[in-house]
Amino acid sequence: MRSLDTLQTYYTLYNIFQDKPRFKQKIVSDALGMSGRGKSRTSASNCVLKLYGKKISFRPNLILRPYENCFTTAYFLKARRPQDITNSLITLSRDTRISYLLLLSGMYDFFVTTRYDLHFDENFKVKKKSILYTPIYTHPHGWNLEMKNAFRSVANSTLSKGKIEREMGDFLPWEDIHFRIFDIMKHNVQMPFSEVARGTNLSQITAKKYFYEDVLPYCNIAHYFFPKGYDHYVQSLLLVKSDHEKGLVDSLSKLPCTTYVFPLEKEIALGIFHEGVDDLMFAFKKLEEKGYIKKHLLLVPLYWD
Repeated sequence: MRSLDTLQTYYTLYNIFQDKPRFKQKIVSDALGMSGRGKSRTSASNCVLKLYGKKISFRPNLILRPYENCFTTAYFLKARRPQDITNSLITLSRDTRISYLLLLSGMYDFFVTTRYDLHFDENFKVKKKSILYTPIYTHPHGWNLEMKNAFRSVANSTLSKGKIEREMGDFLPWEDIHFRIFDIMKHNVQMPFSEVARGTNLSQITAKKYFYEDVLPYCNIAHYFFPKGYDHYVQSLLLVKSDHEKGLVDSLSKLPCTTYVFPLEKEIALGIFHEGVDDLMFAFKKLEEKGYIKKHLLLVPLYWD
């Protein structure tokens, strides 16, 4: 087996967690060749800790799918006074109803998502509002490629035509306890049920039962992979209008890093991680020249929460 510090080992772990996010130690030990007589499972545990400690991956997240009685709305905001940007950011970051926040450089100043119908104060102008359908997180098959070569591969892609499905379920039958379990586990699906039990005043057995029978069936699980570590990369947010959404998302799996795909009502927002915006824009210009992209807008995240 290769050294625990090799990228191949980390990618193997990432793939394990794709299939079994709440993994058992034996599964990891077997996959890394660390089980059997005379071999310690401690090394496998250390490898998992390094995977997360180096931010090559993050703990799997719970993503609630949209339902008629509970869905996420995305807002693109503009501050009415540029000199109030800092105070506006502080105001938004303190709003517990907001689930995701980006401070942007470009046509819009903020991108926020929420499960609530928000009414912003006079300091903000809502420039765009849309239902946010179930996000997609690409599986980066180009994990071992140089970034420039990966983007060239994307640029040379032939994209199949078709829109991403935008589905909304009829009804989410959750009670308060289900939302509490979701909120506790949404940033870490691997959280021990003993901790969930303490946070909900349930028994461990009941917390586990509620999670598997009542919470997880209404959610997706998001996974991430960043070969050099999350902090090594720059993020760009692109708003894209295309009749080839499915093909475009498939082509982004050729990149080394996971891409965040946010399907909006009339377009898709892409959170793409890269090492230089020139490589990114080269690929999208080429795809635009081929007629796969009708229009795209580049925004640069300056802060996210």
